Amino acid sequence: MILAQVVGHAVSSHSHSSLKGCGLLLCQPLDAAHRLTGAPMVAIDLFGAGLHSKVFVSTDGLGARHIVHDDSSPIRNFIQGVID
Repeated sequence: MILAQVVGHAVSSHSHSSLKGCGLLLCQPLDAAHRLTGAPMVAIDLFGAGLHSKVFVSTDGLGARHIVHDDSSPIRNFIQGVID
């Protein structure tokens, strides 16, 4: 699980069929001082997180594929919770 901040939305004109209807957000990891670090990652949004929200991102690909109900889906990351 990674502490991250939502830095944008992912939009695609073509995507894997398993991602149809899923909200995809760009989440950038945060360091211990809550500063942005590393490269952003795409994650499925289950909670309606907004821009600049702090979130927990799971990198459990099996869990992400269960969410989209497709074992062949290329998705790996999903937002596991929004931090108040």
